[in-house]
Amino acid sequence: MGKKQKRKKRMMPPKGASSYFSRSSDDEFKAKYPVGYKFLEVLGAVALLLPVFLYVMIVGILVGDDNPWILLGWLGAFIVGIGFFNLVAIIIDQYLGHLVTIIAFALGSLLVWVSLMKIGLV
Repeated sequence: MGKKQKRKKRMMPPKGASSYFSRSSDDEFKAKYPVGYKFLEVLGAVALLLPVFLYVMIVGILVGDDNPWILLGWLGAFIVGIGFFNLVAIIIDQYLGHLVTIIAFALGSLLVWVSLMKIGLV
């Protein structure tokens, strides 16, 4: 396989990627590395929720009021977390491809930026 094909293969989700969303998709990794799997569960949860937590903490401290644009930023931070979670999934061979990661980071960042602009922090 040439470099060009290899790069293209990493961009898109692999064939059968929808099976990654079933509970049995990572049973092989879980059986082989039970302690490592628990660590990856925690790491995945942190990767997914840390951007949301940071956004809520920062905006809560700096703004502190009920502004409907905060919800848009929360959603954007969660989408950024999906991008980070996808990077954690590389370890258990369930990576959805560079395109998913790039879109998650770009879209999530855009939503956070719009939210911060409408709130008046940018």
